[in-house]
Amino acid sequence: MRPHQKLRRDALMYLSRALNRSLAPPDWVSVNLTLQCNLKCVMCTTCYDVPDELSLAEIKGILDQVALWGVRIFNPLGGEPFMRGDLEEILAHAIQKDFAITLTTNGTLINRRRAEMLATLPPSALHLNVSIDGPEAVHDRIRGEGMFRRAMLGVERLRAADEAAGNDRRKILANAILHRQNVRDFPGPARRPGRAGL
Repeated sequence: MRPHQKLRRDALMYLSRALNRSLAPPDWVSVNLTLQCNLKCVMCTTCYDVPDELSLAEIKGILDQVALWGVRIFNPLGGEPFMRGDLEEILAHAIQKDFAITLTTNGTLINRRRAEMLATLPPSALHLNVSIDGPEAVHDRIRGEGMFRRAMLGVERLRAADEAAGNDRRKILANAILHRQNVRDFPGPARRPGRAGL
């Protein structure tokens, strides 16, 4: 965003607050792509089989509309976004519309093909959040046996694909949900994911 655009947006936001009326468009949009998930985390109430989801055409239509409003950040939500077979098309459309994407995933479904697909997206356009709820034993107790290693393998695959594509600046962040089962383990989770490049 150029300085004059930021100044205009900030002025409109200030006036919006003062007048208690929206004058500025939002900065970002979240779209729930799916409620399906491959995990059954203890804290989650997400459904596991929801057939009535937005179609690809509907999602593209939403992105087209909010792009006209000046929205610049797209946050695809889930369940697990990689449960959608058309995620690659959704991300490509968002990039085509000049969105920056903040994608949160449990990381377990990032295989080599998906890692290579993600590596084709510019590092400045895709920010990845991988859910890591604590050290390996805690994470596995919350998300399922072996899920910590699968998430780390997904991160390693993306790092390798990014390196092969010359993308050494992509940000991959660890995302955690704090609750009774893991709150005592913080800031511990930062140790292991940090070694994996998170």
